[in-house]
Amino acid sequence: MQFEELAAADPEVILIAPCGFGIPRASEELHLLQKQSGWKSIRAVREARVFIADGNQFFNRPGPRIVESLEILAEVMHPSTFRFGHEGGGWRAVT
Repeated sequence: MQFEELAAADPEVILIAPCGFGIPRASEELHLLQKQSGWKSIRAVREARVFIADGNQFFNRPGPRIVESLEILAEVMHPSTFRFGHEGGGWRAVT
């Protein structure tokens, strides 16, 4: 996905889960998105609904962790309803 497509979509929630990256590596690369013109105008960024997930473990390969991946999605999209305990290990909020 090109950044322009992301900005044009103006999503309510952004989950960053690059292939092969855990949370620490994805966090190191976050500045590449944050320096893009228009980053701060995206609704998810303005409303502090940007998250980094462990793409390597949960989202980028098939396997038995699919249920945990769905739980992570539920937690970041509906935090007042779902709490499975993946925050900090499977995902973290971008501050």
